[in-house]
Amino acid sequence: MSNTVALNNESHRNLKVITRRGAEYGEATHLVPVVANELRNLVLEYPVCITKDPNTGQFSLCALLGFEPGENLYLQEDNWDAQYIPMHIRRQPFMVGYRNPEAAVGEDRGAVITLDLDSKRVTEADAGGERLFDDQGNNTPFMQQVSELLGQLMAGMESTTAFLTVLSDSDLIEPAHINVQFASGEQKRYEGLYTVNEDKLQKLDADKLVNMHQHGYLQAAYWLGASMGQVRKLIQRKNQK
Repeated sequence: MSNTVALNNESHRNLKVITRRGAEYGEATHLVPVVANELRNLVLEYPVCITKDPNTGQFSLCALLGFEPGENLYLQEDNWDAQYIPMHIRRQPFMVGYRNPEAAVGEDRGAVITLDLDSKRVTEADAGGERLFDDQGNNTPFMQQVSELLGQLMAGMESTTAFLTVLSDSDLIEPAHINVQFASGEQKRYEGLYTVNEDKLQKLDADKLVNMHQHGYLQAAYWLGASMGQVRKLIQRKNQK
């Protein structure tokens, strides 16, 4: 459960946010949502897969952090063993909300920054944590960074939807057959994850390839496919534990 409210520089002036990493802050997860804008950095660290909502059929992008629910093989107590941490993790406990979510296309939805007051990251304690506002109610440098991060994330969510729509409409999404064997001898097959069919991608007609290239989708599609090679590193992490 969460207690999400619109951020206010009066009632929330004395709040702080703990920025440490750790399972107690909800980071023990094997799948984390990501956006296409992150792919350049993500593919150097993580397998990135496409997931599908069974109810709506909508596709999303996720980084694979482990093989079991609640397993984050990159998280070692309070240390995240990677050069890049997904934006969805870094933006916690903030998110963007809307005062008028039912606004028609083209109308102002009234975007606001929201905060989950029940998050273990939120505190009023004197020790630890980053202040959101200074004594005059102005954004602190930390809060400015949060605002910029959320802006990047929201823009990324829109571009990711467009990217996945193009992949789906071009019949380029296929199941990712992940078969792994661990050092213990245990073998597992993971279903429900998808990736890009690179053979079909290479055979697209010239007009579609040019259009994908112009929007940055072509490079993103190849990054997405290439990232699956990181599954081997994920297996190594599992074996080392």
